[in-house]
Amino acid sequence: SERKNKLERIDFTHLKDKIMINIIHKITFALLLLLVFCCEDSNINREFSDTPTSFTKKVLLEEFTGSWCGYCPSGAEILQNLMNSYSVIGVALHSSDDMSIAHTSVLESFYPSSGYPSGMVDRINFDGIVGLNRGYWSYITDQQLQKSAICGLAINSEISGDSVNIQIRSAFDTTMTMENYNLNVYIIEDDVQGEGYGYDQRNYYNDDAESSFYQLGDPIINYKHNQTLRKVLTNTYGIPFTSSSSPGTEFIDNFKEDITNFNKNKLSVVAFITYNGAAATNHEVLNAQKCDIDGFQDWD
Repeated sequence: SERKNKLERIDFTHLKDKIMINIIHKITFALLLLLVFCCEDSNINREFSDTPTSFTKKVLLEEFTGSWCGYCPSGAEILQNLMNSYSVIGVALHSSDDMSIAHTSVLESFYPSSGYPSGMVDRINFDGIVGLNRGYWSYITDQQLQKSAICGLAINSEISGDSVNIQIRSAFDTTMTMENYNLNVYIIEDDVQGEGYGYDQRNYYNDDAESSFYQLGDPIINYKHNQTLRKVLTNTYGIPFTSSSSPGTEFIDNFKEDITNFNKNKLSVVAFITYNGAAATNHEVLNAQKCDIDGFQDWD
């Protein structure tokens, strides 16, 4: 009887082991299925649709800013509000601080500006000025969004280690020669922070009780700089399209860039098409598109 009870205990233990192994196998199988389906969905989502016959107009607003500029928190706030309310893609062009790159200096020397903060709304000339006072941004944005877009863009961006592989597809809705039409590509970063003068944001609104920046300090320590331009993947004024365009024709450009020094979770790709006339006051951003650094944005 004692031997029988012992055998029953052994059999019961074996049974429990078999049940546990079976449960583990089922969980593992379910996880593998989930992984497969997720990968399949990702592949499907990265497939470009056919080139559309019309495109959604988006406005590019490039803001000249700097951590030393006490009025620039207001510019950043206005830019963010426009991005929240309209089809606006924002880029912060930093000058003379620890986030500045050479591209900003070239642009502010070329395009007539009203000071800091100022913003180029589709690089449109308004009364001889391209870098406009922030009081004009909303008005010019509204005017630009009423235009029909003659071109559009789609983006696929995939991280591979410390690099990113980016494909930009561009198309136009009419037959045209491509002289003076260029593709431009930026990498921007949100929530950029650092220590010291090059990052701490001067704040002339610290004593203004009606301001969002009231009593935040002057400077604002640990200020988060958004839409910060980090890299330019094309020439300063873009790379030209190499042939004529007709409806349905796609221009495909591929880029690979190192992103080691940046927060990959906060990066985005901004691509835009410009018409570059003979003078700075005869340039215009025709359309723009934005995509997460490890994401996909189809035609729209």
